[in-house]
Amino acid sequence: MNCAGTEKAFLSLLGEIDFSRYDVDLLLAKKEGLLLEQIPKEVNVIGGMKYADMFLLSGKNAVKTILRCFCTRPVALLSVVPYFFKILFVPQKRSFTATRMWCRLLKYFKSFNEEFGTDDVEYDAAIAFWGDRTMFYMCDKVKAGRKIAWLHFDYAHPPRDDELYLNYFRQCDYIVNVSAACHEALVKKLPEIAGKCVIMENIRSPRQLVELSLWGESFKDRTFDGIRILSVMRICEQKGYDFIVPVLKRLLEEGYNVRWYIIGGGDEEAVVRMKVSAVDNNVADRLILLGTTDNPYAYIRDTDIFALPSRYEGKPITVEEAKMFCKPIAVTDYLSADEQLEGGKLGVIGGAGEEGIYRALKKLLDSKSLREELTLECAKRDFGNQSEINKLYAMIEDDNVNKL
Repeated sequence: MNCAGTEKAFLSLLGEIDFSRYDVDLLLAKKEGLLLEQIPKEVNVIGGMKYADMFLLSGKNAVKTILRCFCTRPVALLSVVPYFFKILFVPQKRSFTATRMWCRLLKYFKSFNEEFGTDDVEYDAAIAFWGDRTMFYMCDKVKAGRKIAWLHFDYAHPPRDDELYLNYFRQCDYIVNVSAACHEALVKKLPEIAGKCVIMENIRSPRQLVELSLWGESFKDRTFDGIRILSVMRICEQKGYDFIVPVLKRLLEEGYNVRWYIIGGGDEEAVVRMKVSAVDNNVADRLILLGTTDNPYAYIRDTDIFALPSRYEGKPITVEEAKMFCKPIAVTDYLSADEQLEGGKLGVIGGAGEEGIYRALKKLLDSKSLREELTLECAKRDFGNQSEINKLYAMIEDDNVNKL
């Protein structure tokens, strides 16, 4: 339960569930994280999976993690040797091969019932909320009358192994997409599963966020008289962390009095690179890394501009939160940006990459009236979407997906 958009979206979903209607078990690979204490007391939390580290497998930790997890399972280790050779010698298919390798190792996981001693328990419904690996695990290792997969990403970017994913999607009763754009991208690639797909917005409560902002920490440099730019994001390649320093340098050289603040953790190497780059480009005093917090809402409330420089996204919840605080928003042109910002009515959408976020920020910095206009436009909207929970109830209880 780390501080990230998916985990926050999950907590908001839990907060709307009628616990007099359902008994809810939550399986966490690891029972830890800053948001762990925010799980409702009605939820029975199960944690401590034997192969928990496999859910965070990456190219950087793969060898060490697999050796540690399967050191007593030589057959499992031998089974992945061909995958490592293919990753090494066919780099253009690296991500496809890595996903298939993960699913191959999944065969050596115990089933949910075996690992947690629940005998022959079968759930009415199982939901894989966190991502594709949780979907693989749900389909292969959990007994349930209904299986629901949640997709928070743009299926088409980066490219995925359609044959493998289609096999798992077919085992699900419903596939939830968090935006219309994500839905369209998935159905375009895999039209066979269109009848299983449901669009369900992430649930957030504006009232709850405002209340949280009242006791959260905010900017300590109160005497700064320039424009504050804030990003709440993981420091990783997907989020475009490497665009920030060069864009900040350009803005400062053009005379803009700005500071760029980042809330969020990430890959340690990426954080170090960002710090070194900031020093090398003489912007270290204007780039402030605030680390991770479970309550960033006072910062969002008090910032002048909210920025997200992502390479690709599903439907980022941090942008939804910035809208609820009526902030001027600058983003790159990720898949759902046009839908999320209503074609530019609620924020500025740049192009892709470094140039895109630079142009979006420059447009906002050049026009105080535009910033005020965007703030007023957001204030007209009702961003509460608690009625979305009824779609989940329908998926659990109703056979007719067309009613959703």
